[in-house]
Amino acid sequence: MGPVEALVQPLGAAWAGALLVGGLAFRRRAWLAGFTSLCLASGLWLVGGTPFPALLLARLERPYDRIHPVNLPAADAVVVLGGDIEFSGRELLWFGTGSSFERTLTGLEVMRQGKARALVVSGAPFQWLGSPRSEGDLLVSWIRAWRLPSGELLRLPACNDTHDAALAIADLVRKRGWKRVILVSSASHLARGAAACRKQGVEVMPVGCDFQGMDALDRPVRWWVVPRSEGLVRFEHWLHEELGGVWYWWRGWI
Repeated sequence: MGPVEALVQPLGAAWAGALLVGGLAFRRRAWLAGFTSLCLASGLWLVGGTPFPALLLARLERPYDRIHPVNLPAADAVVVLGGDIEFSGRELLWFGTGSSFERTLTGLEVMRQGKARALVVSGAPFQWLGSPRSEGDLLVSWIRAWRLPSGELLRLPACNDTHDAALAIADLVRKRGWKRVILVSSASHLARGAAACRKQGVEVMPVGCDFQGMDALDRPVRWWVVPRSEGLVRFEHWLHEELGGVWYWWRGWI
C-alpha cells in the first residue's frame, strides 16, 4: 500500500486533516488550536506509522512464541477459546472469519498431531429465527461436514466472554474427570485466558497463534510516513487485553 492509498484510509485521512488544521491554525496565530492539532497528528502517526503498537502487542505474545504442539505432553482435550468467527446468515457456511480464525485451525492441527482425544470449541451467543444459538454450533457443523480431524467433538454453552468460557471449561473438566487440557487462543489473549481457567482450578497448557504483533515486527518495513489502520487495530488489541486484565483482576476472575 502506497502513501496515497493510506491517505484514503480513515486513520490516514484523520492524520492528514489534523496536520492541515494545525497548519492553518498556526498561520492564523491560533497557537493552542495548532498545538492541539499537531499533538493529535503525532499521536495518530505513533499508532499507525511506527512499530510502537506491534511492540506493545508482541510483549503479550512473546511468552507463547515457539511453543510447538509436537513438544507438548498429551492432554485430555484441546480447548479452543471462541471469538474467531461471527454468525452471518448470508454466508454459505453461516459464519464469517477474521485473523483469529487461526484459533480453530491451530486446535484442529493439535488434534491431528494426536495430542488429545477430544476437541472442545466455544462461541458467542447469537439469535437465529428468534431462538438463541451458539457460534460453537456453527464450528461443530463445519468440522463434521468437512470431516476434519477432531476425535470426540464437544462444544461449550454460549459464552459472552472469557470468564464465562473459563467457568464452562471448569464444569466440563470436572464432569469428565480430566486432569489437564491444551488451551488454544490468540497469543496476545492467552495470558488472561489461561489465568481465568487456572482461577477455576483447571490445569492448562497454552498454545498460541495469531501472532499479529510479532509477525509485524518480522516484516522488513516497520515505519510509514502516512499512518495505516493496521497499527490502530494492533493498538486496540493490546489495549483490550490490558484493560481486560485489570477488569478481571478487580473482579477476582484471575
